Amino acid sequence: MVFANAMNSVALAVERLESEIERNVEYAEARVIALRAAMIPVINSLFAVGLVSLPGMMTGQILSGVSPLIAARYQIMVMCMVFGSAGITTVLFLIMAKRNYSNQPVWYRPV
Repeated sequence: MVFANAMNSVALAVERLESEIERNVEYAEARVIALRAAMIPVINSLFAVGLVSLPGMMTGQILSGVSPLIAARYQIMVMCMVFGSAGITTVLFLIMAKRNYSNQPVWYRPV
């Protein structure tokens, strides 16, 4: 679940970064736009947990007799792991992709 959300965020960042670069937006600004766009689904899922939907792990724990407060704590921990992994992998991609999307040649390495 954590890896799937991280991969989804990176895929959204790639798509948004490429579309912004094609529109001739500078890399620094395109990177910020890509990061914001990539985090939208994860943030929306954080808003919905507990209010609109009951996640599977939390529901399973409650039905098995675990206290709802403990089940909610576990679910909060899982959602924090999903949010953190999506953010970290997206930022790492955007840092590593700078060389490919900047105006410098691929062989250029600053000292």
